[in-house]
Amino acid sequence: MALTVEDGTGKTDADSYLSEADCDTYWTNHGDPTDWSGAATADKEAALRMATQFLDMEYSGRWRGVRANETQSLDWPRYGVTDDDYYAIDSDAMPQALKDATAEAAYRHITETNGLMPDISEPGQIKQYTVKVGPIMKSTEYTSGKSQTKWFRKIDALLRSLIATPGRVERA
Repeated sequence: MALTVEDGTGKTDADSYLSEADCDTYWTNHGDPTDWSGAATADKEAALRMATQFLDMEYSGRWRGVRANETQSLDWPRYGVTDDDYYAIDSDAMPQALKDATAEAAYRHITETNGLMPDISEPGQIKQYTVKVGPIMKSTEYTSGKSQTKWFRKIDALLRSLIATPGRVERA
């Protein structure tokens, strides 16, 4: 089944933020890993769907702005979004950072043994959990010293300008 790529119109049936061709171009320009270039079209399309789903699940509630319309199937496009320099992102635009993050997540889906959001059979026990409200803090300390969930740092970094920041004042 062919991908339905969101183009900024708020499609009701979109299932990816990026086309396979655009993802191929991204990876051609970023080292052309054989894990991606050697994958079958169906596997690439599945990875792009999973990447988009991962981004919407992982960052839902943290995106800047609001969905452009209530019937769109994905979290983007969004209305009322400004980047870190306070430049408006058009409500019918798909930010390049989102497309790049989709390519990175699709690659991770193909290369990670258990995908982007693997089930955790033994998450470890929480030794200490701290919550602080003013200026927001949350910390979790595990008995094993670390969480069993994987952090995709490059994806976070790519999306930083699209994520709401506590205490950030929007300019009119």
